Amino acid sequence: MTLDARFQPVANSSWICFDCRLAVRRPTQFVGEVVCPECGVGCWCLGYKIPVPPKRDARAWRQLQESQVAQQDAQVDAARQARVRSRHDLEQEIRRLEAMPSSPGRAKAIMVLRRRLDGV
Repeated sequence: MTLDARFQPVANSSWICFDCRLAVRRPTQFVGEVVCPECGVGCWCLGYKIPVPPKRDARAWRQLQESQVAQQDAQVDAARQARVRSRHDLEQEIRRLEAMPSSPGRAKAIMVLRRRLDGV
C-alpha cells in the first residue's frame, strides 16, 4: 500500500549560525528568514544532507564555513557567467538579424531582442 504524496513526511533542513555554532531545524519548504535564537543574526541553510558538526569542534565549523562560502562564490560566479553568455548570444542574434534584408518581422524581432538585452 502506497501513501498519497500529500501524506509523505516532510524533511527538515539545518539552518546554522557560524558565530554561535548553533543549528536550527526547519521544514525544507520553510519560506522566510531563520534567525539564530542566541544572537539574532540570519542563519545559513545547509539543507538536509550536510551533517552539522558538534558545537565543540571549532575546526570542523571553520571548514564547514569555508566550504559554504566557496560554494556560494562558485554559484555567484556561475550566475555571472550565465548572464554574460546570455548577453553574448542576444548580441550575436541581433547582429545576424541586422545582416539580413529589411522586413517588418526582422525589425520587430530586433526590437524584442534589444529589450531582452536591456534586461540582462
